Amino acid sequence: ILSLNEEDRGELKEFLRTTLQECASQFDDVDCLTETFSELSQNREVLHIIKEVMNTALKEATNSHVKGIIAKICKGLCDCGDPQDIATHVLPTLDFLANDADVFVQTSTVLAFAVMLQRCPGSLTQIRDQLDRFINTSVNNDVHVMMCELIDSFSAVLPLCSPNIQREFLIPRLATIGVSNSTIQNKTKRRDITERLVNAYKAILCSYITPDTIEHYVIPGLQALSTDCQEVLPDKQQTIEVMLREVMAKISPSKDNRSATAFGSKVSGFF
Repeated sequence: ILSLNEEDRGELKEFLRTTLQECASQFDDVDCLTETFSELSQNREVLHIIKEVMNTALKEATNSHVKGIIAKICKGLCDCGDPQDIATHVLPTLDFLANDADVFVQTSTVLAFAVMLQRCPGSLTQIRDQLDRFINTSVNNDVHVMMCELIDSFSAVLPLCSPNIQREFLIPRLATIGVSNSTIQNKTKRRDITERLVNAYKAILCSYITPDTIEHYVIPGLQALSTDCQEVLPDKQQTIEVMLREVMAKISPSKDNRSATAFGSKVSGFF
């Protein structure tokens, strides 16, 4: 699509609106739809039309399923769009969805916000603040599905993000989630989160980690995870012990005993 006249714009808008409406009403798997919207959004003029279509669909939406699909479309747009276009045209829609009363709709936006950590450096404060609200909601209200989505999303984007974002946001938040996991009374939920955190720490250990980050976040996070594994996921206990030995070898012995205390104060400050 090189350029569009007014008639073309109208026809494309109606086509996209109808396609979105029919897919939302007939299918649960909408990967093909999100991929199509992502490809078309490479044309900035079409991106404007997609935004109009999504906003109209949100106004007309009578169920959470449609809103969840729009969140998936937004994630696809974040994957390949220009950072400024994402901040201007996609972020407002995600903000609207993130404040929906339905937890399912809120959760459906988590991955898109996580992707924007890497794609939209100019909007980091807004993105980080929203992800922090999700973490608080998950911990304080025991929203298990959202917590799982946060861990999985952070794990997915961590290798792609800059060292600063890894060090200043992703690794500290994963450590915070890990420490909070010990307070969960439901063993099934605790086991589920523990298993996801094991995968998250595998991603962390494949990244460059500064000694300070190891001291204040990685070691305390792994220590909490080791306790969780011992109690609810014993088959992963040895894996975590190996990880702990690996990271402890990277810092001087004189710092090892300070890590838990230093981290504890930061967790209480975060919550």
